[in-house]
Amino acid sequence: MPPARALLDLAVTRRFPIGNGILTVDSDVQAWSRARADEGDKGGDAARAALSLVRLARRLAAGRP
Repeated sequence: MPPARALLDLAVTRRFPIGNGILTVDSDVQAWSRARADEGDKGGDAARAALSLVRLARRLAAGRP
């Protein structure tokens, strides 16, 4: 089973949001460019998406839209 599918199945089974972000790059230079906060900040994007899912899960658990 591919890792992404396994994470999806786990999230559905446990009813828990799981973020999955894989940075694909061709070089170290490209990786650092995408990782730096003042350039691509892809790690920050993934963290913000995960935190957004946590907030949504908490709102839904509290019965709020």
